Amino acid sequence: MSDKKLFYYRGFPLIRSGDKIYYGSAGDEFATLLTIKDTKKVADKDVPNKIMVQMLPTDMGNKEGMAKARKGEYVGFYEALDTAHVWLTEVLFG
Repeated sequence: MSDKKLFYYRGFPLIRSGDKIYYGSAGDEFATLLTIKDTKKVADKDVPNKIMVQMLPTDMGNKEGMAKARKGEYVGFYEALDTAHVWLTEVLFG
């Protein structure tokens, strides 16, 4: 897939597959996974409501990276995505 077709939010790529949204680059030490747990109707459209955010190392064999992993559940897509961004920038640019 060409980078020209990816959607970026604050410098990191967003890739959606069903109810899962991957935020971050696989080439970085960490990336986040946003899982849509619940949706609500807004103007006849389903929009994400409850979202679980997980920050995981891209190398699952890295024990130090696993110690920095985070997880939380948020209400509202913006709150979840903004949290994912803060987590990524803290761990990558610290």
